[in-house]
Amino acid sequence: MTRTLLSRLAFFLRRRRAPAAAALLAAAAGASVAAQSWRASAIASFDTAWQTINDTYYDPSFGGLDWSAVARELRPKVEQAGSPADARDVIRELLARLGRSHFTLLTPSAAEALPGPAAVPIDVRLRGDEVIVTRVWSTAAASGLSAGQLVAAIDGRPVADLWRDVVARDDRTRQLLRWQQVNRALHGDVSQVARLRVRPVDGAEREIDAARRLPSGEFVTLGNMPPLQVQFDARDARTPAGRDAGVIAFSVWMVPVASPITLAVDRFRQRPGIVIDLRGNLGGLMSMIQGVSGHFLAEPLLLGTMRTRQNPLLFRANPRTVLDDGRRVEVYAGPVAILVDELTASTSEIFASAMQGLGRARIFGRQTMGQALPAVTKTLPSGDVLLYAMGDFTAAGGRSVEGDGVVPDERVPLSREALARGADDILEAALKWIDTAVRAGR
Repeated sequence: MTRTLLSRLAFFLRRRRAPAAAALLAAAAGASVAAQSWRASAIASFDTAWQTINDTYYDPSFGGLDWSAVARELRPKVEQAGSPADARDVIRELLARLGRSHFTLLTPSAAEALPGPAAVPIDVRLRGDEVIVTRVWSTAAASGLSAGQLVAAIDGRPVADLWRDVVARDDRTRQLLRWQQVNRALHGDVSQVARLRVRPVDGAEREIDAARRLPSGEFVTLGNMPPLQVQFDARDARTPAGRDAGVIAFSVWMVPVASPITLAVDRFRQRPGIVIDLRGNLGGLMSMIQGVSGHFLAEPLLLGTMRTRQNPLLFRANPRTVLDDGRRVEVYAGPVAILVDELTASTSEIFASAMQGLGRARIFGRQTMGQALPAVTKTLPSGDVLLYAMGDFTAAGGRSVEGDGVVPDERVPLSREALARGADDILEAALKWIDTAVRAGR
C-alpha cells in the first residue's frame, strides 16, 4: 500500500470517525512497514550472499561465468519480490547459476522441514521412478514391510506426486531431491500410523499400516546447520570361505563416531579383512578423513588437495600407531573394502576416492552422488543460512569427485530380487573379494 493511498485513507477515517476503520488503517500501515522491512532484509541477504561468494569462490574466473552480470540480472527480482519466499527463490537462482554442489539457502525452519521426528523404520532407494525398500527394522517387519518391496503410495499420495515439482540440474541431484521428498513423507509424529501401498516382487499391491518410530542414535549440531543424527554399527561378517571379517558403518562424519571407529578397528585388527560401509552417509567433518585413513595407512600419504582462493590445503593421513588409552599398535594392513551407493556424498566420497586412488581400498556398490565440495555456512541478514563451498577437492591420483562422484571398482546394481531373499549383494561382493585378496597375499 503506497504512502499516498494511506494518507487518503487516514483523511477519510478522520472525517468518518470510525474506530474499526482506524484499526484497519493501523493494521494496513503496520503491514506496509513489515513489507518494507522484510524486503530490505531480503535485498541485504542477496547482496551478502553474492559478495561472500565473490570473495571466497575458489576459482576467481568463476569458470567463465560473469558473476557481476548475474547480480545485475537478479537483484531487481529481489527488489520486486512479492514475498519472502519469492525473494528466497531468487537467491536460490543466484546459487544455482554456479552449477556446483554445496551452494544452498537454508531457512530458519530447515531443521523443522520434516513433519515430525519419527519415521517408518525402513530405508528406501530410488531406481528410476521406483521407490524400493532396501532395509526394514523389526518393528516395521511386524507390520508386513520387507526389503525388495516397491512403495507405490504413502498416506494415500502416489510417490510420483511427492516429487512432481522437483527440478534439478542433473539426474543424480534430481534423484536425491526425489528421495528427500519420499523420506519426508515417511516422517511424522511419534506412533503416528503411516499407510503404505506396496508391491512385493512376486505379489499384488496391498496396503500396510506401519507406526512411525523415533530413530536411534545421538543428534549433534554443526554450527548453524540443522541437527544431524549419528548412528554407528560395528559387526562381524563371514566371507564365503568362512573367514571372519569386520564391518564398520556410520551415518555421518562427526566427532561422536571417532572413538567408536578407533575401537572397532582395534577389535578387528587381527581379522583378514575390514569393510567400511558408507552407503547413505551424506558427509560431515572433512578433517576426520585424516585420522580415519590413518588406521589403514602407515605413512602420512597425501589424501588430496583442497584448492581455495588463497593457498592450497594438503590433507594427509595421520597414522594411528597410538590408541587413546596409550597402547602402541600397528596400523591395520589387511584388505579394506568400502561400500558406497547413490546416497554416499561429500566427505564420504572424498575418503573413498582418496583410499581408492592410493590403492589402499577397493570400492563396491553404485556410483556416488558427486557432491563433494568443502563448504561452510554464514547467517544472512534475513536469518537464513547460506551454505557455500570455499574450495575444490582433488583426491589422491588427481581425481576430482565433484560432478562424477566415485565410480566403484566393482559395480553392484540394485536388485529387488536379491533384497527380497534377504541378500546384501554389495556386502557379499566385498566379502568375496576379501577371500580373493587373502589368497593372493594382498
